[in-house]
Amino acid sequence: MAGLSAALGAPNRDALDACIADLASAAPGALAIVLAIDGRAWAKPGTLVHLARDGSRSGWISAGCLEGELQRALQATIESATVRLLEIDNRDLSDVFGGNGAGCRGRQILWLLPLAAMPGLRAVLHAYRHGDAALTLHCAVSGELRLACAAQGVRAMLPIEPRPDDVAADAAWQITWQPLPRVLVLGASPESAVLLPLLAQLGWRIDLHEPRPAWLATHALAECVLPELPVADDPTPYRAVLVMAHHFERDRAALAHLAARAALPQYIGLLGARTRADDLFATLPAKVRSRLAPVLETPAGVPLPGHGAAAIALSLAARLQSLPSTASD
Repeated sequence: MAGLSAALGAPNRDALDACIADLASAAPGALAIVLAIDGRAWAKPGTLVHLARDGSRSGWISAGCLEGELQRALQATIESATVRLLEIDNRDLSDVFGGNGAGCRGRQILWLLPLAAMPGLRAVLHAYRHGDAALTLHCAVSGELRLACAAQGVRAMLPIEPRPDDVAADAAWQITWQPLPRVLVLGASPESAVLLPLLAQLGWRIDLHEPRPAWLATHALAECVLPELPVADDPTPYRAVLVMAHHFERDRAALAHLAARAALPQYIGLLGARTRADDLFATLPAKVRSRLAPVLETPAGVPLPGHGAAAIALSLAARLQSLPSTASD
């Protein structure tokens, strides 16, 4: 597992947020980062798990079977204030019956970092969480650790104790997390109560424009509430836009506005029946229709069984998750 690198989608946003908040405290806890896997493993490289000093945690490396071992290791990391490399190896079938019973037949290498040991880390993670640049990590068995995002960076030499016996003395890992995906939601509807929290759990940053009083409660479900539609030259790199006011004139205005943007997202999803979309398009200039055509989908979402707001929300979330993570990053 030496000299490995990986380019990934966004990390667990809950663990990232918990880590940033904890770093502002006087006595922060620890962070686990999955560096590499061999064989089958529930977690992928770049997975984050945060443990606070009070024992509360965010993030998972398994479906539950490996969490006790990780919890104990993170707690020991906090108490010792030293970096650890944790190896969890259940490739041997004997583990199924005599070990933790996982049966995944995989191996994980994790970097366990006591947060107090790395001043300046919060600024880097904050820049990543609230910006649109990738986050890169380089770490080595020598104890070298570097993290950088845009203009923010931090570097330290942190002795590792102990080192797993079968990890090479010159082992090093590099991970790049792509920016958190952003979605612009134009309008609210019955689907919002399920869709917006689900997208947030999946790591999406949600900008919402919905001024109608009947839907003001949905503002609490978005990361950012926009009082006006973004200006045409707004540089925010939205990966997707959902047009979902379910109001003819509002949706029509939203489509016309999107066509005037300097850069279009990968995907624009228009909710509602195809017949309604046809009526909308008939009122729009041909240049608007032609500009939107390459990225517009209507009806929006992945075809799934079921009816009602929850089923539609699941369909939309699945569609957004299927979008490539690099085109707009």
